Amino acid sequence: MSEKVAANEVTQREMIRIIGLFRKNGFKGEYLSFQHVADEGAAYFVVMGDESNGTQGLFKANLLTETIEFQYMLDEDHVVSK
Repeated sequence: MSEKVAANEVTQREMIRIIGLFRKNGFKGEYLSFQHVADEGAAYFVVMGDESNGTQGLFKANLLTETIEFQYMLDEDHVVSK
């Protein structure tokens, strides 16, 4: 595994902290993916889905500032690479 890939992996501890931040702010849904934001320290991209209607949204969460920013809804024109 390359250093770049290892640096972009989100640990289980980070995932728990991110989920806690979302719950603290009243978010409900399924957490589909987590990814570090390049060159932003404690910032992460999170894809959340709503099982009841099949929608997915991309959010940017920052653990240092405890903020969550909606980026956009995912559809055939907006996808997150795996």
